[in-house]
Amino acid sequence: MVCSDGIILGTEKIVINKMMVSGTDKRVYSVSREIGCVVNGLVPDGRALMYRGREEAKQYQDNFGVKIPGQIVAERLANVAQMNTVYASQRPYGSSMVLATHDLIKGATLWMVEPSGACFQYYGCASGRGRQLARNEIEKGGFREQTVQEALPKVAKLLLKSQDEMKEKKQELELSTLTQVNGAWTHKILDRAATDALCTAALEEIENEDDQMN
Repeated sequence: MVCSDGIILGTEKIVINKMMVSGTDKRVYSVSREIGCVVNGLVPDGRALMYRGREEAKQYQDNFGVKIPGQIVAERLANVAQMNTVYASQRPYGSSMVLATHDLIKGATLWMVEPSGACFQYYGCASGRGRQLARNEIEKGGFREQTVQEALPKVAKLLLKSQDEMKEKKQELELSTLTQVNGAWTHKILDRAATDALCTAALEEIENEDDQMN
């Protein structure tokens, strides 16, 4: 979602194997310093689309000498996804991608590229399992009036609540922010310690709410 001073990307995932090292099943990536993305669905498909985004960003800067605008990179990736739906020798991407971007034309913007090739700009969006509940919470949350630091704990809680039917399984969050760091817009993936702390606090708050209701 878009906040007053930046953008937050986040995802929740089920830990599929107890022996898997924490943080290796990545869903959040940096396309460039000013562009971050989160993928869901078939993660290898999303990762391939992310690498294509890195190529587009590098080629644009090499050709024109400026950073690629968010709308351009989103539309180019949408074109790649759409082309995979029209050839018999290829299959559609099994992953959607949410992009957080910053450029000098539109500032900080949020985009979602769908497997069909549809591409839209949002103030807040969600995809995957539990997306309807997440969308409802984003609409009511008033995140555009909050700072990134104020919104992060609420985002962690929102992600966990949207997967309430999977709460018996071990869950892991991934979060990132696109904000100004020393005067430059930078996409930063939160480290595991910070993310786990937000997750623990959110779980405690959800449990306290459940106890009060009971």
